[in-house]
Amino acid sequence: MEKGAERLKKIQTPYMSINPHKCKACWECITVCPKQVIGKVGFLWHKHIVFKDSDNCSGCKKCIKICPHGVFNHQ
Repeated sequence: MEKGAERLKKIQTPYMSINPHKCKACWECITVCPKQVIGKVGFLWHKHIVFKDSDNCSGCKKCIKICPHGVFNHQ
């Protein structure tokens, strides 16, 4: 898989997309995701979420409902 396509899978699923710049690292979405699709990026000053298994997303929208920062967008 190409690098660009691999990067896109980290911020997009068939149902959702994320804007990692809006993420404040509260990790609420990680706890509500029933399929553990969402993961953390946790460098020293660079903390946000990514889709660690975007193909497993079922589009349940629990992440959208719990996120207080508007990180998620439904496709």
